[in-house]
Amino acid sequence: MKTLYILNNPQHFKQCASAMTEEDTLLLIENAVLLADQLEPRSNYFVLEEDLIARGLSNNAEWQTKDYQGFVQLTLDCDKSVSWL
Repeated sequence: MKTLYILNNPQHFKQCASAMTEEDTLLLIENAVLLADQLEPRSNYFVLEEDLIARGLSNNAEWQTKDYQGFVQLTLDCDKSVSWL
């Protein structure tokens, strides 16, 4: 079962990552977008573009970005969603 993990707090990344399997997807939102400069990009990791922009950040690490429409599509592509707040 493919799960979308939505992370908004960078302090919870290790817990979130330990719950993920290889087939799961991670979306960084809100303050968790700060992790995009610290973590290695992966094919199943995404960052919300609007939250990067809101924080004056650019996508230096070449992460895959999603806009709000892409966020919705991720929720449809996965069997369930888990929010880490």
